[in-house]
Amino acid sequence: MLSIQNLDKTYASGVHALDNVSLDIPTGLFGLLGPSGAGKSSLMRTIATLQDPDSGSIHFDGVDVIQDKDSLRRRLGFLPQDFGVYPKVSALELLNHFAILKGLTQRAERREMVEGLLHQTNLWDARKRSVSAYSGGMRQGSGSPGRCSARRSSSSSTNPPPASIRMSATAS
Repeated sequence: MLSIQNLDKTYASGVHALDNVSLDIPTGLFGLLGPSGAGKSSLMRTIATLQDPDSGSIHFDGVDVIQDKDSLRRRLGFLPQDFGVYPKVSALELLNHFAILKGLTQRAERREMVEGLLHQTNLWDARKRSVSAYSGGMRQGSGSPGRCSARRSSSSSTNPPPASIRMSATAS
């Protein structure tokens, strides 16, 4: 379970992105919807430990995320809305690279995961094409390093997720 209590975040520019946010998200799929500027990305970056909140708490399966960031980082993969990729690399090569970075060193296990992700994100037929030729949604699907980690630990969030699941985050 993901528990967020009284979370606040104000940026140096004066933008108050999170104002006393409290949520309890049970295991499963959870949709995070809202208009531009509502704080969705700020919340996701804070949960993923990419930025600290000004105040409040985040607990994931009983772990204090703010105090023990490394514990969450070992279990969570986060794919922001915009991420850099090598444009001439194929989705197959990119996911294989991300899987290695996530610790999947056994070739058979890695191939099974990568091929599964390519099918899951509807990129199997385009797996050998350059990622630079992909649409925005296809690039999002090809850049699923967090999902490599998630398959092993059942924790993943994307901003927004690829394929048929749009504007939602997974908590477990």
